[in-house]
Amino acid sequence: MAGPVKLPEDQEQFKLNEVCKLANVQPYMLRFWGTEFPQLEAGKSTTGQRLYSRDQVELILEIRRLLFDEGLTIAGARKKVAAMEEGSEVAPPPELDVVLAPDAADEPEIDDGPDDEPETAPKAEKKAAAQKAVVKPSSARRTKKKKPAPAKVEKTPTADVQPLLATLKSVRDEIDKIVTELKSD
Repeated sequence: MAGPVKLPEDQEQFKLNEVCKLANVQPYMLRFWGTEFPQLEAGKSTTGQRLYSRDQVELILEIRRLLFDEGLTIAGARKKVAAMEEGSEVAPPPELDVVLAPDAADEPEIDDGPDDEPETAPKAEKKAAAQKAVVKPSSARRTKKKKPAPAKVEKTPTADVQPLLATLKSVRDEIDKIVTELKSD
């Protein structure tokens, strides 16, 4: 998120859509988080709307930070939240940096299969650098990882894929036929 979220001081109960706007998440996410974190079990208003307390909203904001900003999984965030509730904050894992080892001659060569094209000098250099890479702890602050560029997808299937696509289509047709028969019974 851009910065810390300030909750209205005079409000103790928040509707689902209000929390979604504060946390910048979709309603289905909050409902899912409610199944994964028992602390987020929302109360219901007289009209049946989910209502969250101020403490629950603060917890939702923390869970969002753990999942989106720190990149934890649901299980990791659940452990972190449990540790925070016990009052014993778990130390964060050490940060990792990739550095080149001084000598990687004794490491096995990585064979990524046969290449159709000859190995060019930059490709060979990248392969050698990747083989020499070693992971080392660092106290540096974690930076957001850049997403790799999307891979180019070939629009027209090649000839060797055509039989597979035909088989998949026939399987789908059979499933549709069975579903239709089951619905009619």
